[in-house]
Amino acid sequence: MSPPPAAVIAPSLALSHSVPSATGETHLRRQAFFAAVLAAMCIGFSAPLVRLADAGPAAIGFWRLFFALGPMLVWAYAEHRAAARHARRVGGATRRPSRKQVLLAMLAGLFFGGDLIVFHKGLAQTSTANALLLGNLAVVFVFAFGWLILRERPTRGLMVALVMALMGTVIIIGSSAFHASGIGGHPVSVAGDVLCVLAALFYASYMLVTRVVRRAGRGEALPLGGGMVSLIASATGAVVCLGWAVATGEVLIPRSLQGLLAVIGLGLIAHATGQGLATFALGRLPAGLISLVLLLQIVVGVSLAALMFGEIPSLTVFLGGLLVVAGVATARPGGPG
Repeated sequence: MSPPPAAVIAPSLALSHSVPSATGETHLRRQAFFAAVLAAMCIGFSAPLVRLADAGPAAIGFWRLFFALGPMLVWAYAEHRAAARHARRVGGATRRPSRKQVLLAMLAGLFFGGDLIVFHKGLAQTSTANALLLGNLAVVFVFAFGWLILRERPTRGLMVALVMALMGTVIIIGSSAFHASGIGGHPVSVAGDVLCVLAALFYASYMLVTRVVRRAGRGEALPLGGGMVSLIASATGAVVCLGWAVATGEVLIPRSLQGLLAVIGLGLIAHATGQGLATFALGRLPAGLISLVLLLQIVVGVSLAALMFGEIPSLTVFLGGLLVVAGVATARPGGPG
């Protein structure tokens, strides 16, 4: 799956901080960079763990979110305590989230649940490399939507990013059309690739709504923190995944210990730890740098798939992937423009 929306989910740390010394700030930035690298490694486990989970696509999404709710609840509670301490210091009152904030966070969860369902279905029909590369098109779609829907003027960097990413997508999907026999014994198909592109669209929608809900808090006594947004969105996404799994008659419970451990790993390693570390890193490093570091999750995921399942990407997919990654890197904040 795509990495956490590092460019749009602001970290929710304490509401007041002391100004650290230059030496202390340098140390914290080094810690943040290490946290970002570790986050990419954690997120990179996502696709291989989905391969090992012997349940339905939507059911895997449900368990992934379900097992992440505990850590996210702790995160949201820590935010609440920090806000309460700040309110006591300034003599104010801690306000609850507004209805608009909660509804927007739930809408984000609806899109996130759709992303998981579609991505897991696509992953079952294509290679890990294809799924990860195409899934990361979400960032390009976010900037394209900003151009088409929000009327944000496109930069030169965005135009170059769109061209490179689309060329890479065409090459990857075209490769699937001519290599339907599969990679490493795993089938690839155009349908699977298209589903992964659709998943990227869902994730882009999730990112845009999350941006809105984070901005919706401005001007209020207490903005809705990243932990609470993640908790509400994850809970909503879990309900969406469970409802889809039941409605379509999927296998709900993992059928083996391996499958159970895989979904627990998805929740605790890929989702809770990966997103948490990325959010922590955002408190000390620019979002553009974090976004670029998170591209390491493609390398981790593809490498694990090669080692575990023998999925060695073809030269065509490798070249198409370079274009996609270059397009994503160019579209990220801090790219040329």
